[in-house]
Amino acid sequence: MINPYEAFKNAVQANIDKPIENWDRITEQMATLSIKKGDYLIRAGNTVEEVYFCVKGIFRLFYLLEDGSEFIKSFCYENEFVTSYGALVNSFESPFSIQALEDSIVIVISKGLLEELIRNSRVWEMVVRKEVEKLYLKKEKREMEFLNLNATERYNNFIKEYPELVYRIPQYYIASYLGISPVSLSRLIKELKN
Repeated sequence: MINPYEAFKNAVQANIDKPIENWDRITEQMATLSIKKGDYLIRAGNTVEEVYFCVKGIFRLFYLLEDGSEFIKSFCYENEFVTSYGALVNSFESPFSIQALEDSIVIVISKGLLEELIRNSRVWEMVVRKEVEKLYLKKEKREMEFLNLNATERYNNFIKEYPELVYRIPQYYIASYLGISPVSLSRLIKELKN
């Protein structure tokens, strides 16, 4: 497997057209963290002081509803940033949890380091802006799908957007993400196969 910091650098550098200065000095202030399948990166109700970059693995971001059921808002996998961004920026408790669905490796970036990088580097300011734009567009697309598409169309979009995840995520999590029951998803998949 590629060095975690090299994977991180390649992913960041792919989104910008300027080189990142002082890379080694910056990464000295970061850490790698191994997360076992089922463990939490962030629990709902906790304050958030870090941003994570997924080097290996998959995470689900989910709300625990009052009736005890869960609603998956998103998935994160290799070469993506993950955190409770609103909680990080506004210094409040995370409204959702982030849990590993596979044994995973992340790079940990403290809020303080991120703020320093943004303050002192136009390149890092651009990196963060582009990542926030990606999150916003992902959220906007998801809202549009829930408002305008039926379950079959949402499932087809999921397969197109995340073809590699279909085989790595249990079906009941995909059903939660789509806003349908696992039984409905099984029925839908059978219909599509016929």
